[in-house]
Amino acid sequence: MYQLILSALIWAFSFWMVADSVRRRASFLWVVVILLAQPYGGLAYLLYIKLTESRRGRQLTGAAAPTASTVPGPGVPPANAPVLDMADQLEEQRRFGEAVLIYRRALDQRGDNARALHGLARCLIELDQSNEGIDKYEALMALDPRYRNYAAALEYAEALHRAGRDADATGLLEGLVDETGRLNHRLALAHYCEASGQTARARSVLSDALAAYECSPAPEKEANRRWQRRIIEKLDELAPG
Repeated sequence: MYQLILSALIWAFSFWMVADSVRRRASFLWVVVILLAQPYGGLAYLLYIKLTESRRGRQLTGAAAPTASTVPGPGVPPANAPVLDMADQLEEQRRFGEAVLIYRRALDQRGDNARALHGLARCLIELDQSNEGIDKYEALMALDPRYRNYAAALEYAEALHRAGRDADATGLLEGLVDETGRLNHRLALAHYCEASGQTARARSVLSDALAAYECSPAPEKEANRRWQRRIIEKLDELAPG
């Protein structure tokens, strides 16, 4: 009687392990091992699952709370907010090379991840890899030209300027001014016009900006007063000698 009960328990345990292996989509070899080597096959499978889950848990914990010297390895989890938070923190610490690794992995998992594209572009520019950085900004603009309230577009323009592509930077700001009409975008457009030797045009852009300011509602004037002051200062700076 005792042996029958023991045998029934072993078979029940084995079928439980088989069902678990099917649910987890484990290799079919585990089914063979579990059924042919009872109860040791089931015990081996159980040990294998526990070790695998323990290893994954350590990887997730390490990714969520890295030490200052940790560089994520092949076990970095999917590109979610906590992982990108870690990359952003590395960028803030000017550990650009380490941040790049995480941003690239995020893009490998999902190529339309705007946050990862933005972070990667910023880091590449800091690492003097301007050509690839500009490519990433271009990809971001194609995906979301208004990303972070146009802050990324302004960074893109500055990257183009640093790469000696002032005409492209000017063209980008012209598009921004047409879309938003914002005073800071007009001021940036004047800056890149000046950088490309178009001083007269820069003055014209600034004059138009002041005219737009004067025609704006009182609350908008109050919000943009600092930009108005900077535009006036820039016009004085560009005034013909």
